[in-house]
Formats: sequence, C-alpha cells, structure tokens
Amino acid sequence: MQEVLLVIHLIVAIGIIATVLLQPSESGGFMGNSGSMSNLMAPRRTADALTRLTTVLAGCFFCTSLLLAITASSSPQSQSLLDMARDNPAALEQSVTTEEKETPAEKPEAPETAPTPKAPLAE
Repeated sequence: MQEVLLVIHLIVAIGIIATVLLQPSESGGFMGNSGSMSNLMAPRRTADALTRLTTVLAGCFFCTSLLLAITASSSPQSQSLLDMARDNPAALEQSVTTEEKETPAEKPEAPETAPTPKAPLAE
C-alpha cells in the first residue's frame, strides 16, 4: 500500500512541476518588470485549465503526503541485530546458549543439496 501511494505521490509531484512550468508568467517572467507597479491595476486573469489543474494536483499532493505520513507512522519499525543486541544483550546470549546445547539428533536435518559449482578465478 505504501509503495503504491509513493508512486502516486511522485507522479503528482512531476505533474505539478510540469503544469507550473507550462503556465504563462503574469509579470513578464524572471527578467520582466517584477519590481514595478504596472500589474497592480491590471485585471486579474480568469482561472484557466492549467490553473485549475495545478490546484487539483496540489490538493492530491497534500492528501498523498498525509496518507504517506499516516502509513509510515503505523507500520512497525524494523530493528537491526546490532540494535537488538545493544537494547537487550541477555536475550541474545540466552538464545545462543540454548542453540549450542541441542544435540545434532534433536535438530531436524536439512535436505541435501547439490554443491554449487565454482567458477575459476580470472588471472
């Protein structure tokens, strides 16, 4: 589930980037007259399809971000063996000593497998 949400999240993020880059700039762009007051009294542009698509994609991005945060917090954390040994060393020592005390007759025999062929080393 989390992987599917992550893929959807990435697709939405790429869609937002594409729609924002396709939109025309209102103040002449990067090299335009962004510091002047020429656009202050200009009529506002009506919301076209790209603006609405950007709004919808932003809402989807927000929802997938929340869902990813919820699923990440509800999944159990995986610990490495080193972290477990640091937290509770007595339990690991006890499990090692019980495995050593078992006799070979008590252990179930593993099925025999053919030996793996080894490739010659390159010289």
